[in-house]
Amino acid sequence: MIRPSIVFATLVLSAASRLAALTVNTEFEGGNADVVSNTADTVRIMPHLHEGRGWPCWWYLEIGGAEAGGELTLEVQAQNKPFREAMVLANTWCQPKHAWISTDEVTWTPTETPGVLTSEKIMRYRIKAPAASFRIAWGPPFTPKHAAALLNEAKQKLGDQAELFELARTRSDRPVQGIRIGAMDAPHQVWVQARQHAWEAGGSQVGRGFLQWYTSDEATSMRANTCIHFIPIMDVDNAFLGAGGKEAIPRDHNRDWATQPIYPEVAAAQKRIQEIQSRVGLDVFIDLHNPGASDPIFFFGPFAFERMSTSQQANYNRWIALAAQEITKPHPVQPTYRTASYVKTEEERGRMSSGWVRAHTSDSTLSVTLETGWNSPKMTIAGYGEVGAGLGRTLRAYLKP
Repeated sequence: MIRPSIVFATLVLSAASRLAALTVNTEFEGGNADVVSNTADTVRIMPHLHEGRGWPCWWYLEIGGAEAGGELTLEVQAQNKPFREAMVLANTWCQPKHAWISTDEVTWTPTETPGVLTSEKIMRYRIKAPAASFRIAWGPPFTPKHAAALLNEAKQKLGDQAELFELARTRSDRPVQGIRIGAMDAPHQVWVQARQHAWEAGGSQVGRGFLQWYTSDEATSMRANTCIHFIPIMDVDNAFLGAGGKEAIPRDHNRDWATQPIYPEVAAAQKRIQEIQSRVGLDVFIDLHNPGASDPIFFFGPFAFERMSTSQQANYNRWIALAAQEITKPHPVQPTYRTASYVKTEEERGRMSSGWVRAHTSDSTLSVTLETGWNSPKMTIAGYGEVGAGLGRTLRAYLKP
């Protein structure tokens, strides 16, 4: 016979286990969050501020202690400390419409319903736990280990057509990896890079789609006369840490294209681009980024377009027209360029990668920045991949005689 006191104690223990607070883990590549509070069914976080390492907007965590199939809430608030001088980042940068969930770090799906923003500027995501433990992030992550896997996959597929290389070692002694596909003296030379701002993981996802398209049968004829130089992550240190990177102190990667760069990977990219230019000439430079929460997919074009030569203007006009034809999924690219009017001085414009490339190549070089809007449930890994494939088709059409 079971005594009532034992039954009561068992019930108490069972109830206590159900009421135990959810756990949070960020000790993995790209993990980043500060726990503000957590209970049995609600976790509130804010992006962790890495001092001097730019915007605190990216978050990526593992939630444990959930009941598979049960409902819980993730609340996200803005980091309240200044990331630079007296600058506090607006909440919109860390509060996407949907949070992204995975149990295997391969397949990422958006929450079934959008988050709800409270009057206190707290974003609440209602989640049906897919397992007792799962990962949840600002968007589909892309970390240095994903970069290594992507490049190795391309190398294995193409064999001697491709060469892996280490662009540089970061200031924290991490490798910045890249791949060259095609002959060094090929008539067409293209440089594609992503993630000068580490929080912009979608830029690397677009790069993934581009590289997978470029190594496919559809691009066979293009590979015969084109050499692609591809860097999936430029700001490896901050991507590894889960830091934002943008507006880092004293400057971020996309403001470091100066005579004496701070970051070894920027200096190495400059050197390689100048070598390509002196050897055969660089045809196209593409920098992959993500814009603001309400922005679509678009290209930043050159400053002082009206002062360019007729042939230069024709090249840029032809590019944007081809892009509008080829980049249509999951959202169409805007058919006109934007200009980064928020960059006010010629000195700063010269320290941006696209501006530096225009100044150190020839009039025939096209240098653009692709900004892929991210705040949509359509921007899955496959959705970003469609943008990347469209970018590849645009490039193929542009390089045709």
